[in-house]
Amino acid sequence: MAVALVTIGVAQGAAGAAQPSGASQNPATGPTAPFAAPGGQFLTDRYGRTVLMHGVNLVYKVPPFEVEVQGSGPNVLTVPEVQRMAALGFDVVRLGIIWKGLEPGTAQINDPKTCQSGKPTASDLTEFNRTVFDAYLKRLDATIALLGKYGIYSFLDMHQDVYNQAFAGEGAPNWAVCTDGLTPHPHFNVPNWSENLNDAGVVQAYEHFWKNDVVGNLQGQFDAVWTRVAAHYRTNPWVIGYDPFNEPYGQGLPPSANGVAFDGELQCFYVGRALPVVNQSGQTVTCPPDDPSVGLIPRIEAADPRHLVFYEPNYTTDSSFPSNIGPMPFPRLVLNTHDYCVLHVPNGPEPPGFGKVCAPLEKATFTQRKHELSNDSTPEQNGGPALFLSEFGATTDAADLGRITADADSNLVGWTYWQWLHYNDPTGSHTSGLWPPTKSTPAQLQVLSRTYARAVAGTPISMSFDVDTGAFSLAYRPNPRISQPTVIFVPTATHYPHGYCARSTGGVVSKPAANIVDVHNHANSANVTVSIVSGHC
Repeated sequence: MAVALVTIGVAQGAAGAAQPSGASQNPATGPTAPFAAPGGQFLTDRYGRTVLMHGVNLVYKVPPFEVEVQGSGPNVLTVPEVQRMAALGFDVVRLGIIWKGLEPGTAQINDPKTCQSGKPTASDLTEFNRTVFDAYLKRLDATIALLGKYGIYSFLDMHQDVYNQAFAGEGAPNWAVCTDGLTPHPHFNVPNWSENLNDAGVVQAYEHFWKNDVVGNLQGQFDAVWTRVAAHYRTNPWVIGYDPFNEPYGQGLPPSANGVAFDGELQCFYVGRALPVVNQSGQTVTCPPDDPSVGLIPRIEAADPRHLVFYEPNYTTDSSFPSNIGPMPFPRLVLNTHDYCVLHVPNGPEPPGFGKVCAPLEKATFTQRKHELSNDSTPEQNGGPALFLSEFGATTDAADLGRITADADSNLVGWTYWQWLHYNDPTGSHTSGLWPPTKSTPAQLQVLSRTYARAVAGTPISMSFDVDTGAFSLAYRPNPRISQPTVIFVPTATHYPHGYCARSTGGVVSKPAANIVDVHNHANSANVTVSIVSGHC
């Protein structure tokens, strides 16, 4: 095999941070939309290249329930922040949207017009206000456009934690909260916000949503507003997809961790009653009788036949517990997982023995999800849906971040870190944001800003990165039908103060920009390897 050597000097400036080169979706600098999930664990781009994206979450959970780019409030995303994201190598954002912001409505908690028990009769858009909705999306449009200007894609995350603000959480509007008269008793300011999930009112509110057993047609209205969001973004080149429901929670989950019944309800919510629903064990699931006939995923895909759907399993799968959700007959699915150890303390510090206990659990989360993919093959996605890690972190423990990102590399999975800034977060860590920098930020970024293959002109075999030495390796089977290059991001400012050396066998390393290495496959190569090390060749 021929060996190509390239020596790169020290980068000038912050790795081209101020240059919005990604606005053209240049295939020489990264993956190019539209993206597909053709079956098996990988996403692919316009040219058929395998896509492995790295990024962050941007979720604002209190009014006005979105990150925006105008004004001076704590929810405002600035140009220097986006430039910094791009310089760190982040090319995707999981961008939060909140049901209460999109469709606040006027009715209050336990209003009998919504919460009376019985067959759903309300219109899909009973509480919908077009003026409010349009204003929300106009602000969201501007945020997506600013990120896209610097080459950063977005996928929209309908975020919720503990269902509603009455339970010290966020998500559903007040009119969609039905507790059968139970008064919320949330434990405000607890070290671990998830304790509020045990509140009886929280459990009842979730149950009415998942069973859709009140006259207000909760799922129908939720599905309808999602349909309008997806229709709005169907032609936007910087939106790659939709995360329908963050960390679904219901009865039968913690503390029992027995999610078979709840996972059936969740899968029915995704699929609808009109199609057969089969779980991981191949057993037929009986859906709640008042669920919509057509579920949320087919409604989103009908409204937007281009973009991906990043569906989530149940809340406990964050800590390696199994999901019972089985195959779903849709073509653009991504199994969207989170990875948090059960010992994790949102505002830290992590407890003694955290690493010893958590390392195997964090690794097992990847193993468990990949095992489930093997059972989810369908005619629409042979080999099952793609796999993406959309949340991990929420900690200043750099060792923990190092373990999970190394696991992601070894499993060839892209990710988004939780989160860029704490944004007055009522249900998350207030200490682990990456902006503005704090004393813990350099150690966090030593791990998170890493050399990685953004787009691979073939099928990846292995990828690894050493955060201490900067040594990177990639191996893949080239696809002779792809003429665009493999693109590797190299964080010069973080890991290579004295430059770096890139070598390839089976491919030719082109003269790169300061933070991009392009590799062009040889015509007859069976395999391509790439290595990058600190210093000169």
